[in-house]
Amino acid sequence: MSSVHSQRRSTNGYSRPFMRANAANRRHRPHSSGFVLFGLHTAGVIGRGPKRLWPYVLPWVFAILTIGFLCLVVRGVLTRQLLVPPVASPQTLSERGYTSNFLAERIMSAMKEIGQDAESIPHDTMTGNDAQPDIQIPGQEMSYASTVRFLKGVLKRNDVAVHVGITKTNNSADSYAAHVQIEGGPFNARESMVTFEGRDLEKFVRDIAVMAMRLAEPNILASHLFTQVQKTKCSVAHCDYREIVGIYDEVLALPASEQAEWALAGKAWLLNSQRRSKEAEQQIREALTQHKHSAVLRASLGIALEQQNRIDDALKELRAGANEKSRTAENLRLLGDVLLHANRDREALDAFSKAADLKPDSVDTLHDWAEALVKTGHDDDAIDKLSHAVALRPDLAPSFVEWGRALEHKGALPEAARKYAQALQLDASTLSAHERELARSAGASPDADDTQTSRPDLRVEPVSNPMMTPYPLRASLDTVRDAGGQAMQAA
Repeated sequence: MSSVHSQRRSTNGYSRPFMRANAANRRHRPHSSGFVLFGLHTAGVIGRGPKRLWPYVLPWVFAILTIGFLCLVVRGVLTRQLLVPPVASPQTLSERGYTSNFLAERIMSAMKEIGQDAESIPHDTMTGNDAQPDIQIPGQEMSYASTVRFLKGVLKRNDVAVHVGITKTNNSADSYAAHVQIEGGPFNARESMVTFEGRDLEKFVRDIAVMAMRLAEPNILASHLFTQVQKTKCSVAHCDYREIVGIYDEVLALPASEQAEWALAGKAWLLNSQRRSKEAEQQIREALTQHKHSAVLRASLGIALEQQNRIDDALKELRAGANEKSRTAENLRLLGDVLLHANRDREALDAFSKAADLKPDSVDTLHDWAEALVKTGHDDDAIDKLSHAVALRPDLAPSFVEWGRALEHKGALPEAARKYAQALQLDASTLSAHERELARSAGASPDADDTQTSRPDLRVEPVSNPMMTPYPLRASLDTVRDAGGQAMQAA
């Protein structure tokens, strides 16, 4: 983030399956099922039209629908999903409403919350848990879901399942033990136990979810724990990252792990956060000898070099990462940040625009793009981007601050004061002394429209059907700048 503010900005957009997705896939995934529905609607309209057109038009409609369905199937087969099947549990839990399906739903929901609060260190991360389409096609027992399951079985690309079995360990007390085991994926067969005693079953569910993430998605859990440490506002010398380093070491100790490069990048990110950029640089350069085409390692190296004020070298590495096949929107966003810091505003705007093309709903990209627009005098465009950002993340103080600055540049001081007041309520440290004074002296109150903006809904659908919970992965390289203007992790 090119702003001087230290508040973390997380986003959930974004996706990358185990097999890295290209830009086209990321842009068009949300619209594929809508395309099929549009085709069905079009067929209905044609069916009500003149019958003499049917022989000419209907074959094309069916061909388009078939192509759309096949594209959905191919995407589903190539995307390995993380699932929580129904949980084997004792009768005592069912009597309290924690049935097998409900437990699976709650565990997956808790895992999703961890993923949404894990945007400080680069990692493969989770997408939303929206249900997959299950389009029925002519033929007995033929549908999208059954077709994808069959093809995955044939191609041996089965989904990753988190199997949980809960047993009661003491007949006279609320004492339970949960066995968690991973099936499929890079961490196949990893298992562990979670013991619990007490009446707070939601805490038990949370403990199971944390263990499931440690076994199935350790890099995400490490990023989440880093975020929790940063929320304590500890000083660089007193922040304790030992558990996080231990998780990364576990990943690196596994043979030929697919996520090794993310663990290496994560350890380098920790060094950068402690202002140990030279150590980070050395570690990353060694890692690049094994992962020559890693976009995330190039991004980490670029940040380390920028901390050393080696701007040209940093830009060289960030551009190399942005040109790798494994690049994500965050590679381009970080490139834009450093270009903006180097006062190469036009190139920065171009980088942010390309990042937005890859992931339009990235709060980080929207904010940084708006910051560049404010700097170059495009205040109206900046306000448009910031309004989108705060609609996605209404708790993000830096975006309200930047919105206030854009309004202040336009001479709209009362409106600017209201935005500063909203930022003041969220995090006073994000405002300058002038901005805090303006917010307080104006007696500004938040706009009604802004205060009514709802937070993203974290609830998910039950996952008893193995095809209902998509869980592909993406790369996130979320950073912020410190007061000196350098790209760093968010505090």
